[in-house]
Amino acid sequence: QITMSGSIIREKPASFGSIRQNNATNGGNSPLKLFTHAKITITDIFKNISSYVNDSNIYMTDVIKSNRNLITTDKYKDIQQLKEKVNRILSVISRDHMKVVFFGRTSNGKSTVMNAMLRERILPVGMGHTTNCFLQIEGTDRIEASILIPGSDEPKSVNNLSSISNALSNEKVDSDSLVKILWPKEKCRLIRDDVVLVDSPGIDVSANLDQWIEKYCLDADVFVLVVSAEATITVAEKKFLHNVAQRLSNPNIFILMNRWDATANEPEMVESVKQQHLERGLEFLCDELHLCDRKEATENRMFFISAREALLNRNTDPTTSPRSGYNEGYKERLVEFSKFEHEFEKCISKTAVQTKFEQHTNRGKEIITLLCETIVNMINKSQTIKQECQEKLIEMEEKNIFLEHELRSMTDSAKERIRHVSEDVYKRVAQTLNDEIKRLYTLIEEFDRPFTSERNQIPLYKQDLHRWVEERLGSNLQNRLHTALHNSLDTVHKEIKERVKTVLTTNERRSDVDSIVPRSNFTISYRLDCSNLCSDFHEDIQFKFSLGLTSLWERFMQNEKQPKYTSSSFLNSSNDLLTTANNLAELTSTSSFLALGASALIWRTVGWKMLGIVAGIYGSFYLYEKLMWTKAAQERAFKRQYADYASSKMKLIVDLTSGNASAQVQQELSMYFAQTVRYVAIEKDDIIDNIQDLKIEIHQLKSYIDKGKKIQKQGDKINNELNQFTKQYLITD
Repeated sequence: QITMSGSIIREKPASFGSIRQNNATNGGNSPLKLFTHAKITITDIFKNISSYVNDSNIYMTDVIKSNRNLITTDKYKDIQQLKEKVNRILSVISRDHMKVVFFGRTSNGKSTVMNAMLRERILPVGMGHTTNCFLQIEGTDRIEASILIPGSDEPKSVNNLSSISNALSNEKVDSDSLVKILWPKEKCRLIRDDVVLVDSPGIDVSANLDQWIEKYCLDADVFVLVVSAEATITVAEKKFLHNVAQRLSNPNIFILMNRWDATANEPEMVESVKQQHLERGLEFLCDELHLCDRKEATENRMFFISAREALLNRNTDPTTSPRSGYNEGYKERLVEFSKFEHEFEKCISKTAVQTKFEQHTNRGKEIITLLCETIVNMINKSQTIKQECQEKLIEMEEKNIFLEHELRSMTDSAKERIRHVSEDVYKRVAQTLNDEIKRLYTLIEEFDRPFTSERNQIPLYKQDLHRWVEERLGSNLQNRLHTALHNSLDTVHKEIKERVKTVLTTNERRSDVDSIVPRSNFTISYRLDCSNLCSDFHEDIQFKFSLGLTSLWERFMQNEKQPKYTSSSFLNSSNDLLTTANNLAELTSTSSFLALGASALIWRTVGWKMLGIVAGIYGSFYLYEKLMWTKAAQERAFKRQYADYASSKMKLIVDLTSGNASAQVQQELSMYFAQTVRYVAIEKDDIIDNIQDLKIEIHQLKSYIDKGKKIQKQGDKINNELNQFTKQYLITD
């Protein structure tokens, strides 16, 4: 029977249908090879199991560290202990052997039978009670034979065996002691094929039969009862075997009727005596112990032999002739002994395989089943979790795309809304500031700080006026724009908040957005900075006669342009007087030189009298203007000059101030939008992190599944090998 290619199961040794007719030492076709092959095969299988358990432990250790609950801690601990169990089984298998125990009454020839099977005089033999203790013969790789006595691990020479085990020796050990004989494997085929033979003291010299069985017989594969053909099976021998049968299920028992060569002296009684022994043996084996049927017992369980002749035959040179020491019919007895050996080898090999390896095989199957079930369960859990992760990954990716789109749309909408509000603020501030500039003359008139024309006091007066104008303008702008601007800001704040909340998925983050409160103290800063703006203003409050030559010359040089400043107290006395003076100045400015020429002509025409009258009138005008140029007139002139100058400068910064206010509103709204939309970005980042974690999780689970399937295939292969081993070695044909 040949197994599939690649299997570690070896070819089962062929059965032996013919009885060996020679005593050749070549054991190439020995039935004992069945045990040897089975032992090698089961050892290789358990080495594979050990590797499988080790791979499984590494795999499960990696899984247990991931904290994915694919395997329970208790199950993991159980799996971790399997390696030690497999190593113990391998250790037991390496020590497993086939064991046969020889027993019987004293001087029935047990030691002689063993010597004949070993083909050498190893055990001491003699008349009377010779073997005093248990002698176990097992193989050793050493060249020299040795013995181990109880209580010592130091090998001793085999020459000491007679003095230690012989009942007649003074150095003998106790009857229930075991002396091990380590015999070189190369000297004996039986020992080389892992057969251990145990010789026992006569069962009629000790009452400790139960103790013998417990200590030395429970692991035996075969029991050989050696009976003297000159007597019969005794009650003590039957009792011993009954005790064995109670402790072991269906023990394999052979009965050897030794010293059958004694029948040569009474040839006429041979058949009747043989029939008598056979009937009693069959009655005991079949009717009392129920171990086999009568045909099996007759053909394969009871043998009539002469151990002495068999040993003599195997220790004598086969080329030597004639032979001495044999009785008539010895050839038939030698054939019978060979038949016994053959049936014994078949039985012990088959039984040892069953008793030694069936339990290991079942334990190996249990280990494989436990690991396979655990790994399959882990694979199934991994696949379930992987499927859930893949579904969640799809959901997260869709959500990420949605958030990306919403974030982009929200940002664009917010920018557009903020731009619209900023432009509206720009227009409102520009319009309001222009209105306030038009009212600047009235505003300055309200400045009531006492005025002085002293040169060192004028700068202080201007500083206070700068500050007052800046504060009043800023206050007026705040009062006129504050409510409308804050209403616009509140509306935009609510729009941004509600839009962001519609995107967020968790109530916690919605609450966080609700907790964001716009700055309640936000106000637009209208920094007009009049001090710097009007720093180049230079007042002109010196008295200047409006009809003086200097004034007339200035008007002429201005080409009829209205003067920027006027210092005439007459023109400033009232609005009507100012208008009249301006008209008069326009008339006189265009004909000033003509007037001089006319005066000269008049003087030549009318004389000194008329000239005096004109001079009196001119002097009256001068005196009037001089008297009207008071401190109040100087203050009015100063404020008028300042109002004209400040108005022209402020018109230049209307765009700048409006843009600054618009920028402040834009910054405020942008900052609020950034604060709220940050939670959308956080949620998006969380989703991206979850996507990455899910991808890593899926990759790791896929790795667990692939590794688990690989290990599962390894377990299936080993399980097939165990099944093949069971079919080839353990199932009885």
